[in-house]
Amino acid sequence: MTISPAGYDLGDRRLIFVLGKGGVGKSVVSSTLGMMWAARGQRVIIAEVANQHRLSEVFATHDAPPNVATELAPHLWGISIDVDRSTQEYLASQIKIRPLVDLLVRSRAFHTFAAAAPGLAELVTLGKIWELAVSLEGGHPVWDKVIVDCPATGHGIALLRTAGNVTQLAAHGPVRDQAHRIEEVVMHPSATGIVVVARPEELPVSEAIDAITELRRDNFPIAATVMNAHIEMRFSHEEAHALADIVAADRVTDAALHGARAAHRRQVRADGHLAHFTQATHLTPLILPDIGPGPITPARLAALAARCAAQVIR
Repeated sequence: MTISPAGYDLGDRRLIFVLGKGGVGKSVVSSTLGMMWAARGQRVIIAEVANQHRLSEVFATHDAPPNVATELAPHLWGISIDVDRSTQEYLASQIKIRPLVDLLVRSRAFHTFAAAAPGLAELVTLGKIWELAVSLEGGHPVWDKVIVDCPATGHGIALLRTAGNVTQLAAHGPVRDQAHRIEEVVMHPSATGIVVVARPEELPVSEAIDAITELRRDNFPIAATVMNAHIEMRFSHEEAHALADIVAADRVTDAALHGARAAHRRQVRADGHLAHFTQATHLTPLILPDIGPGPITPARLAALAARCAAQVIR
């Protein structure tokens, strides 16, 4: 069995989708990748979908309007994609008659239809992401990297599949044509990469493995995996054996030994999950350490970005 190196050809992709079980830290990973590439001078935008607003919390941009790129840090922008506004923008691009678009947008019946239409929200969301990925200015890409902070695994995979589903089901017309163009970009292994995130716990690892199997079956381009919040080894095996043999002379020492032994057991379990994840996916994950409790701040993300950069090949 061949194990691919961590972060293989991740840097060559312009469009990055970050997937994983809810709670594994997709937003942290998305922001970490964004700060890593921004630190290299690349122009990066992180797109939040499904009404997520974590970027505004981390970077204190609470007044940022939806569907508008907001600068978060040097070379780094964020955008929160709003489905209603994206639908309105899509209608304007297709109908070309502004009064009619305004009439539709004000119609309660239209909003009821739009909410019930299968795949419409995902398609307009993916269409907005596609616009970011292919937009040009002066003949050059506006963004060197577009990072998508996806919803939880099942909804994230559904988002990726949307354009292909529309291409297969829709009749000839502008909707099908645009869906086909979006599908070509999303499926292109040189343009797009999917990053699957796990934590060193049984359920997140199992779900990440299943997601990778599913994505590979559908020929989606997986660029890398990430083990987030990994517990780093503090004790060698020799030190762990020594800890087991020590007899505490007082309560303080006993409490310290108990904490050290418990920490080592957590480290061993985390390493076991990491090994299982690596063997099952045939990919060596990028490893981001557990940064402990407390709010996520730009400074903490910058430290994670430096750790990530040391592992990425290019």
